[in-house]
Amino acid sequence: MARIAGIQIEKDVKGRPAYARINLKKYPEALELLTNIGAIEEDEFEREWKRGLTPEQFKEEMHRRINNWEKR
Repeated sequence: MARIAGIQIEKDVKGRPAYARINLKKYPEALELLTNIGAIEEDEFEREWKRGLTPEQFKEEMHRRINNWEKR
């Protein structure tokens, strides 16, 4: 088996490939593969981050709320 920098293959006691250690900085496409097969899931922080506002949206929302306070 060829040796590739950034990838290490660990074998079991019978000499068969059992685990792969991949440098994700060198091979970021492996992260996409792991996500696609369900090995990596988004955590709650990532889900909330995607729902976040852009600075422009935040500014508009704050102005809307301030204007509503002034109307009371």
